[in-house]
Amino acid sequence: AEQIVAQYTAAIQEHLDDFARTRDYDNIVSAATYATSTNPKFAVEGKYAVEARDATWTKFYEVLAAVEAGSRPMPTLDELLTELPVLAWPN
Repeated sequence: AEQIVAQYTAAIQEHLDDFARTRDYDNIVSAATYATSTNPKFAVEGKYAVEARDATWTKFYEVLAAVEAGSRPMPTLDELLTELPVLAWPN
């Protein structure tokens, strides 16, 4: 179980980092640091990166808790990724 969680955690992190790279940030952490930027475009993107990161990890830990409680089976990685929030930059 620990190996699966580690694999899923790495895949989710890569999912978030890949999304951030679509706007030329190094990763989601880098994007999130712009939440307090004085540049309005960067600030909006940074705030969204924080919200997207939080929503994604919150959903993952909800699924994991349900699996650990026995109320649902462990989804495949592909199934899990479809359950995560849709990531789309604000205009």
